[in-house]
Amino acid sequence: MKKILIILSLIAFVSCEDVITVDLETEAPRLVIDANINWEKGTSGATQTILLSLSHGYYDNTIPKVSGATVYVTNSENSVFDFIEEPATDLNSGRYTCENFVPVLGETYTLTVIHKGQTYRSTEKLMATPDITSVEQRSDLGLNNDEIGIKVFWNDIPNERNYYLVRFESVANAFPEYTIIDDRYNQGNVMNELYGDEDLEVGNTVNIILYGISERYSNYMGILIAASTGGGGGPFQVTPSAVKGNIVNQTNTKDYAYGYFRLGETDTLPYEIQ
Repeated sequence: MKKILIILSLIAFVSCEDVITVDLETEAPRLVIDANINWEKGTSGATQTILLSLSHGYYDNTIPKVSGATVYVTNSENSVFDFIEEPATDLNSGRYTCENFVPVLGETYTLTVIHKGQTYRSTEKLMATPDITSVEQRSDLGLNNDEIGIKVFWNDIPNERNYYLVRFESVANAFPEYTIIDDRYNQGNVMNELYGDEDLEVGNTVNIILYGISERYSNYMGILIAASTGGGGGPFQVTPSAVKGNIVNQTNTKDYAYGYFRLGETDTLPYEIQ
């Protein structure tokens, strides 16, 4: 059990401060596998990195990294791509990198991670991603219709059901902002997504990254995004970190891992606010 001190300043009683001790259950650490294989358009995609760590308490500042694991990916032809552990430093401990990965659209890949006698596996297809076609600057966003922002456009891949993840990075936000969208009502047509922030200024650069993703990963990210934005649970809500992905422990199913194995193209476009 962990003791957490939370100081609440209540508007109705501004002269009073209550110290409340909350007991939070902390489960035994589990393996966390961050296996996002991103094939940036215009590159070979040969260099890929998988991150291994352990789950930790919600209020812990240090993320325990995992060393000594065996990590590799195979394709449908049983070609093996080994991910070699990088030297353990403060910056890259827990990083496993492959320098000769061969990405192929629509190919099926299987991830294997062996750690402390446990074997974890997941199989996924490498997803295609359309090009970002244009960006339109806006000045009518936000509750008061006065925020600067952008509208990003791309053409939906026709004749199939598609799901997309859009990542926005800017100095206006300490962390990237993610949105998920599908083509349910826009099959084969132009797709778009908005991004705005009251702190965006002329001269700021917004980095836009578009991902083609699977339906299952779309559902997974939807849960994580809802958790990170609070989900409307009020000030006492604890963001749920126990979100299971698609990685299965073949040795002991009860000792499951967190994280996800995903592969796909990415298209990146930096846009400077005018």
